[in-house]
Amino acid sequence: MLGLLAVQFLLGMALNLYVTVPPFGAGMAAMMRTGPLVMMHMMLGMVLAGGALLALAMALPWGRRAVGCAAAGLAGILVAGLGGLLFLLGGQTSGASYLMAVGFLVAVAGYVAEIVTVR
Repeated sequence: MLGLLAVQFLLGMALNLYVTVPPFGAGMAAMMRTGPLVMMHMMLGMVLAGGALLALAMALPWGRRAVGCAAAGLAGILVAGLGGLLFLLGGQTSGASYLMAVGFLVAVAGYVAEIVTVR
């Protein structure tokens, strides 16, 4: 999960620095013309959400602390995903970008704590 989160972070930074996202209402065709980075970032977000659910299920035998850490990771990914949706659908605001950053940090902290917990 941490490796995938690192790739997601780098894709997001590349989008932020090198891609102009079409304004809300431009449609998916306009989004596709921006290049593959937007779609890669969105698809990896979905993979991360699925992986977070799997990590939560795998934490169950390790006890409440591991489950709590995995749940924090899942919550962070969901918050970051919500920030991404708000960014695309809500006018690309700084607040939505900040929400993605907060979600990313919560997810990383949750998975680092989970690794420490199960060792």
